Amino acid sequence: MQAVSNEYKELMRRKWRNPLSYVRVTIGLINQQAQSTAHVPEPENYTYFSNLARPMDNYQVTELYCTCDQDYTTVDGSMYFLPRDHEAVVLNQGIVTEQLLGPIEIRFPVQYDIKGLTVEFGRAYPVNFRIESDHNTVEITGNADGHFVTEEIFDGATFLRFTPSVMVNGQSRFRIHMITMGIGIYFDNRKIKSATKKEHISPIMEELPTIDFNLTVNNKDRAFDIENEESTVNFLEIGQAIEVLYGQAMDDGSIEWLPGATLYLKEWSADDEEMDFSATDRFDGMDNIYYRGQYRAEGTSLYDLAVDVLTDAEVDYREYWIDPYLRDVKVSNPMPAVSHKEALQLIANAGRCILYQDRAGNIFLKSSFIPDMTPASDNETYFSHASNVLDKTTKRAYAMAAVDYTDVQPTQYFLPRDQAGSEYLNTGYISEAVADENGIFTANPSLSIALEAAFKCFGLTLEFGRNYPATMVFHAYYNGQLMEDYEVPGLSEVTVVSHEFPEFDRLVLEFTRGVPNNRVVLNNITFGDSTDYVLEYGVELTKTPKGTQLAKVRELQVIRTLYGLSAESAKELAKETVSVTAADNRYTFYFSNPSYGLTAAITAVQDGQNVTIIECSAYSATVELTGITGEVEVAISGKEYVVTQAKVSRQLNPTGQLETWENPLVSDVIHAANLADWIGDYMRADREYDLQYRGEPRLDANDIAFLENKYVPDLLLRVYEHTLKFDGAFSGTIKARRDMGNVAAAKNRLASR
Repeated sequence: MQAVSNEYKELMRRKWRNPLSYVRVTIGLINQQAQSTAHVPEPENYTYFSNLARPMDNYQVTELYCTCDQDYTTVDGSMYFLPRDHEAVVLNQGIVTEQLLGPIEIRFPVQYDIKGLTVEFGRAYPVNFRIESDHNTVEITGNADGHFVTEEIFDGATFLRFTPSVMVNGQSRFRIHMITMGIGIYFDNRKIKSATKKEHISPIMEELPTIDFNLTVNNKDRAFDIENEESTVNFLEIGQAIEVLYGQAMDDGSIEWLPGATLYLKEWSADDEEMDFSATDRFDGMDNIYYRGQYRAEGTSLYDLAVDVLTDAEVDYREYWIDPYLRDVKVSNPMPAVSHKEALQLIANAGRCILYQDRAGNIFLKSSFIPDMTPASDNETYFSHASNVLDKTTKRAYAMAAVDYTDVQPTQYFLPRDQAGSEYLNTGYISEAVADENGIFTANPSLSIALEAAFKCFGLTLEFGRNYPATMVFHAYYNGQLMEDYEVPGLSEVTVVSHEFPEFDRLVLEFTRGVPNNRVVLNNITFGDSTDYVLEYGVELTKTPKGTQLAKVRELQVIRTLYGLSAESAKELAKETVSVTAADNRYTFYFSNPSYGLTAAITAVQDGQNVTIIECSAYSATVELTGITGEVEVAISGKEYVVTQAKVSRQLNPTGQLETWENPLVSDVIHAANLADWIGDYMRADREYDLQYRGEPRLDANDIAFLENKYVPDLLLRVYEHTLKFDGAFSGTIKARRDMGNVAAAKNRLASR
């Protein structure tokens, strides 16, 4: 789920929303953030008939006013007389300088990297001019067209300043009709008739993730006629980047923009009324076969295996992220000869992860389970049990000498002395440090929670003992890097922290102010809601949900695939006639079955001829031939692995059907058992829901959300398919499955609403 402002969340929860929603779609390399925030300062430098906003908002200048610029006005009836007053100006003229050959400056609120510019100058275009930014100046000479495109990169730009020195018509005002921060074309609400984004992610990686986007734009002016040689449609290519941006009007008149998707053009067509585009995710094109799988008895991590698959697929290392948790998951079996995208799917499933493309187009392999959590503290007293704060058990209280802590009710116990062999009651975390008379600690007590993998939560509940502390700070870390410091003042005995924490794999609770002359006593921590999004009747939902009871699964069997060495002698695995030239003396053989102990030989070898295996895997061997020109027959010999199978079972229900799950990477018993638990939780949630709702751009496939239900007030759903439609306003549909993995941690949000 996309991060947004609290104001946006509040607005979108209202029964009656602001109806103004926006979509922008670019094809090419266009910085949408820069485009949407660009503005022209100092309006007094421009004529009264200028429009300083429309050139950045994709408005074309179609009709012109007559002006007294040199060689500008025509008498063919195509121009209009210029009104005397600003209020009477109705035709868009773009940006027009007050001075002859005056500069035009465009500013941005923050720094942006702008890769290229597309500018429409109109009929009075500059021949020689200069473009300046914070770190770059480009001199243009000999421009011969009103349509100008440059591929120059303006890094870290907070402004762009255009200064002409020679105009095509002599002494003329400088004009910009339209400007695009990048190279390409883009469409907004005025052109877009409809846009639909459909995402699908299997929570257990049963299928590959998909994103399909369809766009229909108005073409009544035939601007995108495929027979028009000057039309921008002729510059479109399959695989070009398409960027989608969603916007929502806020109460103060501003627009909060959310990244929608970065996809790749698949096909397009046009008639005299409209033009249709379709785009898809980057996995769609990752269909080359991965042949580098190898059996490793010592094992290799799923992290390293994923890196190798992505490297073989020629994915830039800056365009993917792999959960560091996968460094700890080892497999021995070779990756089968499958496409790169299928290989990533197998890795994701074996690692209990989801594979997906984020909204910037980057590939993510991310853990998808509630990780094991280990609390610990190096500053707890001798009768403290910091490791027990997550077990949700009732804690006992000892009488202590702290001020106003001990009572005379039979609710507290005498404290044994600190000596070897003493046994203590079930307590939570109790700090060694005692606050002074002002509640200040000499060294702040703290409790650290280490997680098996990254986790994101939207709140937690703290249960303190008597005389709870006053203030604390949460420090969230991910992969050793501090992500957030979040202070919580005004603590109570039971403190509910309603906060959207960033993803973390270590959380440190630091107590910065306590009760005078008291220790910190923390009995329990409950990680609460893993989402803050609720689907309610009469608000988000536009139709009552349709629930489906799925067939129950009685037993889940996870197949373990075991590789062994063959007792048979080596045999011929492949034989082919290879054509060798001086420029190409290498050839790769491929095998149907995983093999090892490979050797290569020329069947009718002659003096000076030689063949060497220079690279091999379980499914391929690359040979290099020397002393040969022309055709020669080469044979590859070796042994095939003996492959057997075993099963790990999990009982899910007393009755139902038997389901089997096979991932060829899984061989270890514990690995298979963990996978069975993960998949079993999904299959145990045997209810699906079809929902129609009013649309929410921040929602993604695989998000979880609460659904209002009179029988299950904390009903959690895992979204596996989300369709967001735009036709001037948002609407959407959701397909979701009951989520059982988060039930234990979920709180009854709806009961408090």
